[in-house]
Amino acid sequence: MAATKTLIYQILKIIEVGKEPVLGDFEGATLDGFHSALQQIVENKLAHNISFSRGKGKKNQALIAHTSEAKLTSQGINYIHIQEARSS
Repeated sequence: MAATKTLIYQILKIIEVGKEPVLGDFEGATLDGFHSALQQIVENKLAHNISFSRGKGKKNQALIAHTSEAKLTSQGINYIHIQEARSS
């Protein structure tokens, strides 16, 4: 779980500077972990304009994450501030 929280923070920091988060930006992250972190970001309303193309079948797992228009919400900005306050 700590690794996911770190990945969420890293993704939010990329969005904060106006860049598109892509898997290759995060050393050691797996595709499943990246998609899971993005889904948590969406579910917790930390950013918007993130969507997924999903496969068909029982698992219906995310195949492609669309993040090019991602923007932080006020909750996302607050999440970054809280994480930075904890690490200082």
